[in-house]
Amino acid sequence: MRGLLYKNFLLYRIDLIVIACIQLIVSLTVIIMSVTNVNTAEEITVYSTVLYFSVFIVSDLFEQQMFAPDEKKSVSCFIISAPEGLKGHVRSKYFTILIVNLAILFCCFVTDMISKGILGVEAHSVGLLCLLFFFVNLFFSAFSTPFYIRFGASYGNRVKFGTLGVIILIAAIYGLFGDISFLFKDDPMSAVIAFFSSGKARLFQLLIPVVSLILYYVSYRISIALYRKGSESYEQ
Repeated sequence: MRGLLYKNFLLYRIDLIVIACIQLIVSLTVIIMSVTNVNTAEEITVYSTVLYFSVFIVSDLFEQQMFAPDEKKSVSCFIISAPEGLKGHVRSKYFTILIVNLAILFCCFVTDMISKGILGVEAHSVGLLCLLFFFVNLFFSAFSTPFYIRFGASYGNRVKFGTLGVIILIAAIYGLFGDISFLFKDDPMSAVIAFFSSGKARLFQLLIPVVSLILYYVSYRISIALYRKGSESYEQ
């Protein structure tokens, strides 16, 4: 497994460097905003939430690059005949995605703690939202990875963006016809944080991690079943 993980990170190294640079820029931006006192604590909370979310989105955009180099008939034949076999290969992909997301979550948590320490105890922490971003990212990966395995990175990416587009459309429709009065209050971010801290959101907070992890494992089992069929369509 360690060899397969090393291979994945080696093939994915350019994208990981880009993600790491973006994470560094995000962390430095949040810390500099906290130190300079140019923005209020509420504004920094909003900006940092958007910035943290952008890192997870970027990692999601680059995820397909982990699968593209393996889409060759010769590579798939080697994978199937290797000691770890196709199960080890697929498992290593899921572990790599998980490790990358955990690293991003850790960096966001550390940055949030530093920012909160600089701003003081009254500053809002967005650690809970970062955790939500992490599990939502796993949910998307659980949905798209079987498509990467079966149909290739390009098609899988189209499926992922199609799903994201549907979610954005639903959110836009809710924005037009739903109750978004909290956005027009003096401190909308406080209303969002208060919602996620309330009893109303407690069930949602409990379900998202459980559902995401279960779907992630189910996705792994599906990908194992689909790999052999998908490898038949690879080019030489």
